[in-house]
Formats: sequence, C-alpha cells, structure tokens
Amino acid sequence: MLSIGRRLLAVGAVAAAATIGLTPGTAPAQPSASLASCRACGRNLIANPGAEAGKGATSDAMVKVPDWKQTGDFTAETYASGGDLSPTSPGPKDRGLNYFYGGPYATQSTGSQLIKVGASGISSGKVHFVLSAWLGGYSDQGDYATLFVTFANSAGKELAKVSLGPVTVEQRHSTSELLYRQGTGLVPAATREIGVELVMVKLVGGDNDGLADNLSLVFSP
Repeated sequence: MLSIGRRLLAVGAVAAAATIGLTPGTAPAQPSASLASCRACGRNLIANPGAEAGKGATSDAMVKVPDWKQTGDFTAETYASGGDLSPTSPGPKDRGLNYFYGGPYATQSTGSQLIKVGASGISSGKVHFVLSAWLGGYSDQGDYATLFVTFANSAGKELAKVSLGPVTVEQRHSTSELLYRQGTGLVPAATREIGVELVMVKLVGGDNDGLADNLSLVFSP
C-alpha cells in the first residue's frame, strides 16, 4: 500500500476538490500549462471503464468485454437483463447500458488491463491521482467487488498499490445496489505502467454477484 506520505484517503472518503485541483473524475475546465506538460493528465486512463464497449449479456452468461483480460466468469451484463441490477437500482446516474458482473459460476472472477504512461509530467513526483468506482453486490448475499491499481516502473517493478472496496452487505443494507467509493494520492515519480484489476469474489450462492460500474483513474498536476 502507499505509505502515509502518499496520503491515500480511506476507502469511501471523498476528497475535497481543492486538495487535488479538479472535480473528482473530471479534468479541469481550463487546461493549464502544467496540465499540458502531463500527457497522462486530465482524462480517465481506464479503457472501457463502464463496460459500455461491446454488447452486454442479456442472460446469466459470459460475453467478451473489450479492453479487459478476463478470468473466471468476468463479464458485462445489461441493466435491462432482469439480472442483479435494473435501470432503477441505486447506483450511478450516468450508468449507461451495462455493468461489470462476476458471472454465473466462478468463485473468483477478474478483469485486468495494463496502462502505459510516459515520463512527461509524472517524473516531478507532484502529480495526483483520483481513483473512483461504483461497487456493490446482490441482495443479502455477501459477494463483493474490489478495484486494485498498481503503479510500476518501466521494468514492471511495483512502486505502490492502492485499492477501493469492497462494499459490504451491511453497507448496502442487504439490497442490490452500487455505492460510490473514491480515494486520492500522489503518483510515484518513476511510474511508467499502471495495472488495473477488478476482482469479484463469491461467498455464497451459485452466481458470483460481485458488481461494479463507472471505474475512473484520473491524473492531475
């Protein structure tokens, strides 16, 4: 995990915009010279962050999720499928058509991707990140999702690792929903690669009901 000096906020804490210089999850309205010098700044670095690229499953089945390396039964499902979540389930307002789902059988399902970033603007050690996600589960079952982000150097050596979640069944009050989680900190100066992994874990029942949507990783100078 990041050291205290990296100042990762506790899971569920919401950073004040003034602390990181931008509204969580979005770029500054007026790009500054420092933003221009940081090529990775001001945009969501996670590809297909809401499972909207590609067609979501309309039944309890696996589909290919573009931009994600899938293990177990990691998949995307439509809110309109009649599955764990519906278009009116508590969660993000800008939810789109699909959400990430752990799938019909696997005890653990994962989706991962590797993001390459250049040195420009990051090597100063003064670039902040904002990591956010909507995470949850199904009904009174304890299945859950956790989002992990690993910062590594050009040789792939881990520099720091942070996580969001899981959201517990108690936090969801035993309802099917997604809750917003966010954290912020400093990007290690030697970062050149970022590993993103969404992990769904089944504790009870037949399906893996770890659920997630609208993942975001944004850098800001």
